[in-house]
Amino acid sequence: MVESLIRLKLRLLGNTYKRSGWALAGTVIAGLYGLGLVGLVVTTQFVEGARAESAMDLLIPSVVVSTGVTLVWIIVPLAMTGGDSVMDPRQLITFGIPRRSLVIGLSAARMISVGAILTVLWLVGQVLLWRSDLMAAVIAILSVPLLLVTFTAVSQAVTTAASAWLSARKWRDLLAILGLGLAMMAFPIVSSAVSVFENVQEALPVIAEVLSWTPLAAGAALPYDAATGAWGAFGLRLLIQLATLGAALLMIRAALITITEKPRGQGGQRRSAKRGNIGLFGLFPATPWGAVAARSLTYWLKDPRYGGSLIVVPGLAVLGLFLWWQSGETWTLYALGPFIAWMLGYAISADISYDNTAFALHVTTGVTGVADRTGRAVSLLTFSLPVTLAVSVLPMLAVGNVEHLLVVTALSLGMLLSTIGLSSVISARLVYPTPKPGDSPFKQPEGAGGRMMAIQMATMLLTAAVMIPDVVLLILWAVNGAGWLLGLLVAATVLKGVGLVVAGIVLGARVYERAAPELFQEVAAH
Repeated sequence: MVESLIRLKLRLLGNTYKRSGWALAGTVIAGLYGLGLVGLVVTTQFVEGARAESAMDLLIPSVVVSTGVTLVWIIVPLAMTGGDSVMDPRQLITFGIPRRSLVIGLSAARMISVGAILTVLWLVGQVLLWRSDLMAAVIAILSVPLLLVTFTAVSQAVTTAASAWLSARKWRDLLAILGLGLAMMAFPIVSSAVSVFENVQEALPVIAEVLSWTPLAAGAALPYDAATGAWGAFGLRLLIQLATLGAALLMIRAALITITEKPRGQGGQRRSAKRGNIGLFGLFPATPWGAVAARSLTYWLKDPRYGGSLIVVPGLAVLGLFLWWQSGETWTLYALGPFIAWMLGYAISADISYDNTAFALHVTTGVTGVADRTGRAVSLLTFSLPVTLAVSVLPMLAVGNVEHLLVVTALSLGMLLSTIGLSSVISARLVYPTPKPGDSPFKQPEGAGGRMMAIQMATMLLTAAVMIPDVVLLILWAVNGAGWLLGLLVAATVLKGVGLVVAGIVLGARVYERAAPELFQEVAAH
C-alpha cells in the first residue's frame, strides 16, 4: 500500500506537469533557485570543514542551517494550507487504506518533492562539513536518513493536523498570516537577541548550544557529540530526535482518526444581515463603478486572500525602521515609501483571477470596461493612498529634511499611481491560477508559479521603464539643487502618475471589453 501511494504521487505530479506547462516552469524555476541557494550552503560547508579550528566552529553552521531547514519544512506547507494538495488525506477516505499504511505512505510520498531533493543535498554537505573527524563523519552519514524522515514526518504531521483540527477557514488563515508576520520579524528578533552580547562571535556559540537541545537541530548536533566524545549528550540528543519523529507519527495518526472516523461538518454559524444594511455599497455612488468599488473594497476588508497580502506592509515598515535604528543608515527610510507603493499598486494585477466565478456578474450584467477598471482602482486607492502617504512622510520626519520629504512623497505617489495604471491594463487580459474562495491566502495553486513570476517580472520592468523620467529629474535635482527642479520633479512625478492611471483605465477598459468572455472562461478553468 505504501508503494501504491508513492506511485500515485508520481502519477499525479506527472499529470499536473503534462496539463500545465506553467506548473512545470514554476517548479523548474523554484528548483533552480533552491539549487543555487543550497549549492552556496554546501560550498560553505565544504570550506568550513577544512578550516575550522574546533568542533564548535562546525556545530554553529550545522545547527543554524538545520533550524532553518526544519522551519521551512513546517512553515511552507502550512502556509499553503494542506501542503501536498495532490495527496490530501480527505481524498483517500473512501479507499479504506489501513491507518498504519496511510501514515507511512503519506510521509514517504512527501519525500517526492523538490524540497526533499534539496534537503538531501544539504545533508551531503553535512558529511563534508564533519569530514575532518572520522567518527563525526560516520555519524553524519548515518543521520542522513534519520533527519530526512523526521523532516518529512514533521511536515506531514503539521499539515494533517491543520486539516483535521483547524479546518475552519478563519483558523487556517490566521495561522498562515501570523506565520508570515513572524517570518518577517525573524531578523529584528534575532538581532535584538544578539545585541545582548558584545559581538556576534560571542552570541553564536550560545545560540547554537541552545538550538542543539531542541527538536529543530538536535539531530544535526549528533556529529558534534561524536567529535568531542560526549556520548552522554549524544544519547540525549538522539533521544530528542527519535522522540520528535515518534511524536510526529502519533500526531499524523491522531489527525487521520479525526479526518476518517470523526469528520466535522463544514457548515458554521450563519449570520443574517440586518434589513437595510448594505455595507459599503451605501458609501459609494449608486453607479456601476461605485458598485464595483464597493464590492472590491468589501473583498479587501473581509477576504483573507486580499487582506493577507497586506500583512507584508506593516512588516516591511517595522523592518525598515529597525534597520535604520540599528545601523543609523537612512537609505531604508528613503526606500520604504516607493517600495511599499509599488507593492500596493501591483496588488490589483490579479483582481479578476481572485474574483473566480463571481466575475460572471460583470460579464452577464454588461458592466463596462471603464466602470470595472475605475471601480477596482478606486477601491485600492481608498486605503493605499493614505498608507503610501504615511510610510513616506512619517519616516522622513526622522530625517528632518523638508526637501527630501517632498521628493520621497512625490516618488511614492508617482510609483503607486503608475503601478495602478499598469495593473489596470495587465489584469484586464492576463490571468493565472490564484487561491480559490475559502482557501488560504498563501496557497499556491497548480500552474500558478511560473506564470505569476513572469507577470510580476514584466510588471516590474514596465514600472521601472515608466519611472525613468522621474529618476532623471531626481538625478538632475541632486546634482544641481535648484528649487525649480525640485518643484518640477514633484509636479511631474505626481501628474505623470495621475495620467498613467487614467490611461491605464482607458486602455484596460478597451482590452477588457474585447476579451471579457474569454477572461471568464480562463478564470473558470483555473
